[in-house]
Amino acid sequence: MSKKMYTVADIAKITGYNRSTVTRWLDKQKIKNAQMQGNAPLYDAQVLDKFKKTHNSKQSKESKQDKTDKLIAEKDARISALTDEIELLKSQLKVKDDQIRVANQLADQAQKLNLADKPQLMHKDSDETSSEKLDSDKKTDKHWYSWIFR
Repeated sequence: MSKKMYTVADIAKITGYNRSTVTRWLDKQKIKNAQMQGNAPLYDAQVLDKFKKTHNSKQSKESKQDKTDKLIAEKDARISALTDEIELLKSQLKVKDDQIRVANQLADQAQKLNLADKPQLMHKDSDETSSEKLDSDKKTDKHWYSWIFR
């Protein structure tokens, strides 16, 4: 009863991986060859099964492709969501710009009204000031005697 023995090339061909990948895995796992056939090391079926379990053969490559497709789909969905958010923020920014423009217009109008009212206030102040001076002059004329004779 002789067991089936495999070379590195056989394991690579069966699993669909490169020979260097199989050789690196064997070195990393510190697996020793069971026999030698000329210069080629031979490994038993258990080594092949262990390699298949750790690498899942072609299914692993397909699942990697599926994972890649899922990641791409998630990234596309995220990009779409961010694009929608950007559009929303742009519309909000436009509304805020309009509000700022209206506020600036109102501030300009208020300043113009203030400047338009200022000459009238100046005339009232000057009229009040001159009448106050006359009153104060009269008071000083009346009261300077009373101030001395107090």
